[in-house]
Amino acid sequence: MKKGLLVLLIAVVGALAYGLEPSGFNLVGYPDYASGFNPEFNSRAVFSVSSGAYGSYGEGTYLGSMSFSLHPDVDATVEMGYSRLMMFSSGEEMGRILGGVQLNWRPSENSVFSVTYRGVLPESNLNFGEY
Repeated sequence: MKKGLLVLLIAVVGALAYGLEPSGFNLVGYPDYASGFNPEFNSRAVFSVSSGAYGSYGEGTYLGSMSFSLHPDVDATVEMGYSRLMMFSSGEEMGRILGGVQLNWRPSENSVFSVTYRGVLPESNLNFGEY
């Protein structure tokens, strides 16, 4: 807990030192920023099938992302997706939830500071309740 507060304090002090005002951030755009929030949506879908001596399997993956601007020098990307592996010979299936967040800050024309977090959660860890 103390480490998290220390990191947050350092981030706020760093942002203020470079002239970014946290009170100016909102999800509809920086007040003086003409283009505002303006999200961009992208998605990718991939499917593959393989067959060999030990059987056949297929894998399908879908990943969607939304990128948007919080400030003229700060943008963010949020990703969410799903991947499924199917073993056709044994009938076994395994699914995974994909997700991630990326925050980019451009303090000058030739530099970028980026923080990225991506993770995978097995479908079996989700509690959808019993039917």
